[in-house]
Amino acid sequence: MADLTLAIESSNPSSGGEPGVALGLVEADEVTLLESEPLGEGERHDDLLMPAIRRLMARAGKEPAELDRIVCSVGPGGFTGLRIATAAANMIALVAGAKLYGVPSAWVAAVSVEADSTFGVALASKGDSCFMTSFDAFGIPKGAGGLVGPAAIENLGLGLLVGDRFLSKAIQAEADRLGLRVIPPEFSAASCLSLAPRALEVRVGELVPLYGREAEAVTKWRQLHPDSGV
Repeated sequence: MADLTLAIESSNPSSGGEPGVALGLVEADEVTLLESEPLGEGERHDDLLMPAIRRLMARAGKEPAELDRIVCSVGPGGFTGLRIATAAANMIALVAGAKLYGVPSAWVAAVSVEADSTFGVALASKGDSCFMTSFDAFGIPKGAGGLVGPAAIENLGLGLLVGDRFLSKAIQAEADRLGLRVIPPEFSAASCLSLAPRALEVRVGELVPLYGREAEAVTKWRQLHPDSGV
């Protein structure tokens, strides 16, 4: 029997694509998209996610209690969007009694990439580094990914680089030197939903954001309080 599945993608709202939610049926490796709904326009502090979910469920004629799975894009990405998305996913899964799954956001971006060789998805760019995840030509991740700088790009054997407008000039320059085409990422709730068969199940209440690096506030706290143990 197919599982009624809610997908949440709001990890990188300023990087490409449209943040939103999607509803579909998942049975084994088969995924059927039923409806999708954008989050819409608003400020960072606005509650856009829950109203979008309510609109989505109403249009599909479904109740939250009918959900069997919640799939959430967990990052790397924006701190606020990830915190809201993972908190909502935990809450809905708890209330609905649904299974809960996390999907690295790089996987979501990789869904729409057409490549004939290894490619990389660069997220959470800051300074001269980024969180890089490598994929084979079929979009299967070759590892968990991690922070890299310009000097590491050549050793990744990439044929294509997916990077948003925050990609550092140093990494962009290295991509140019290597002849790598750089394309913008595309994030969508439908792509997140399509990954449901490969998503990583977690216990309800334990879904947390995957941050590409330590929060700046934490870094500053460490600098100001070196003996705090934080």
